[in-house]
Amino acid sequence: MSRRRDILPAAVLVLLLATFLRFHLLGAQSFWNDEGNSARLSERSIALIIEGTASDVHPPLYYLLLHGWRELAGATEFGLRAFSAYAGVLVVAMTAALARQALRTPVGSRIEQKAGLGAYRSVPVIIMAAVLAAVNPALVYYSQETRMYALLALLAVAATWALLNGLQADNHTGRPWGWTVAYTGLVAAGLYTHYFFPAVIVAHGLIVALYWGGTRGMDGRKARRWLTAWIGMVAVAVALYSPWLPIFARQIGGREGAGEKASVFLASAGRWLVAGGTMPVGEANWALWAAVALALVGTIIGRRRAVVALMMLAIPVGAATALGATDPAFFKFLLVSAPFLAVLMGLAWAENVTISRKPWVASLCRGWPVIPGVLTVAVLAGSFLSLGHMYYDPAFARADYRQMAARIEADKHPNAAIVLVAPNQWEAFTYYHREGAPVYPLPRGRPDPEILSAELEQIVASHDRIYALFWGEMQRDPEHVVERWLDAHAFKAAEEWVGDVRFVVYAVARESDLSERMQPEGARFTGLDGEAIVLESFAVGSTPAHPGDVVEVRLIWQAEATPAQPYKVFIHVLDGTGAVVAQRDAEPVGGSRPTTSWGAGELIEDNHGVLLPLDLPAGSYELRLGLYDAFDPQVRLMVEGADSLSLGKLIVER
Repeated sequence: MSRRRDILPAAVLVLLLATFLRFHLLGAQSFWNDEGNSARLSERSIALIIEGTASDVHPPLYYLLLHGWRELAGATEFGLRAFSAYAGVLVVAMTAALARQALRTPVGSRIEQKAGLGAYRSVPVIIMAAVLAAVNPALVYYSQETRMYALLALLAVAATWALLNGLQADNHTGRPWGWTVAYTGLVAAGLYTHYFFPAVIVAHGLIVALYWGGTRGMDGRKARRWLTAWIGMVAVAVALYSPWLPIFARQIGGREGAGEKASVFLASAGRWLVAGGTMPVGEANWALWAAVALALVGTIIGRRRAVVALMMLAIPVGAATALGATDPAFFKFLLVSAPFLAVLMGLAWAENVTISRKPWVASLCRGWPVIPGVLTVAVLAGSFLSLGHMYYDPAFARADYRQMAARIEADKHPNAAIVLVAPNQWEAFTYYHREGAPVYPLPRGRPDPEILSAELEQIVASHDRIYALFWGEMQRDPEHVVERWLDAHAFKAAEEWVGDVRFVVYAVARESDLSERMQPEGARFTGLDGEAIVLESFAVGSTPAHPGDVVEVRLIWQAEATPAQPYKVFIHVLDGTGAVVAQRDAEPVGGSRPTTSWGAGELIEDNHGVLLPLDLPAGSYELRLGLYDAFDPQVRLMVEGADSLSLGKLIVER
């Protein structure tokens, strides 16, 4: 009873900390692509969810649970993410329970069981394991995401906890049936949650095999019986999963990883498990080494009590390597191992330990708890630094589809279209954009230039403005077919990164209008080294323009010789005082034809658009054109004795 009184206040405080970290700013950020998929899929009926996930890369259980959850909590970002947040809090609670159970159910050799580990005080181990899980950046991050990974981690910890309870019950009371049913159900749920869960089952098999091997000669009959029972439990769980097995067989397979060496992958995966993905690599190394040292101390102190955590840490990492899931995008699969890393580090806090007569081990223990204290502070410092990046650093923010949809709505363009590259942005974007400009997800399959060109021609023929959202082009459009076509046939007016999505605004000009307005020029832009680029002709879109419009500018360039330097084109809109009120800076042809690729005498058709601010006052403005060194914007090419060329007046009306 005294131990329970000792641990209860500390456990409550740890769970309150875990709850705060997981619910802090929970709804602040927009859904990103995969979250949008979860949100839109959970809107469907149960039958349609099952049908949809049959062709998805994940099984249906999480989406079915989210479908029911949204009826209780609503469909806001906060409401839908709260399901993962609560699962994340339960992960911390189960980590504490697992640490307690690991101390009671040793797994190891027959010799170690005879020698024993001496007297343990379990409270520090349990509390420190829970604290390290509560602040683990990877666990917190995925507790704030509308995806299945917090649930996956919870099922991995809960199934392992049920397994250890069953082992202990069979060894002491002979009545493990309740734990048998619980374990079977949790394994089946894990299989229906994520295709990576078999790695957890493999680790469990090794744990049971080691337990059986370590108890021979002591209670071998019960150990063999439990090994047989475990095989039966897994068989029942697989039978419950059998309706989904054909889909599993179709979906599972090697992933296209980054091709790193094993040592590079292990270091990257280790940094992710310790500091998550919201900490720059250079800043994470010291936290990684502190965690490695703390886990090593926990392994030395825990010995056979550390076997469970070691298996649950090593097997999933090995499975990821074997499957080729070594790209950072797949590190989230390793969330099943994060709670066990916390348990392993928590074992370093075991007190009153008698583990060995070896002098070096005894010497290590004399400094207790200074060594684990220093290492734990270092790990916690790294965790809080990473959490600070996660909450407040825009560099680590999710793609803000909410902002992009609001931007398009605020423009209120009467004839706009939205092109999504790649198509799997559709769910996240249409969560926020339910009506208004039509949405075209491209490419719909493998990017065929002929098919895409025909589709884009139809879009451009029907709309005057195109909003393009580029994400994941290297997977869906590696040749940049969509962007190259738009750059050549429309006028890129604005381009910015919103998280990892590139938000681009294009204007569409009628070809006949610009062709009739082309003016010969012949101005020579010369650099300090004497190389010259000639503006053969240009055209500016029709005026008057209005605030929020895109002014189209078509330029025809010709280089006397291939330029040695890449130059950027700038177009400025100047008011009566000479102040810049709007501008467009970009390499030629949307960046696809840098000046260093121009052949001598080659004519380069270069379209640009200048987006006028919505609050731009009516009046007369001047358009000026220039070129500058792409590596040094202060170095401009000279033209007619100035650093820019006037393209005429621009009239703006409200």
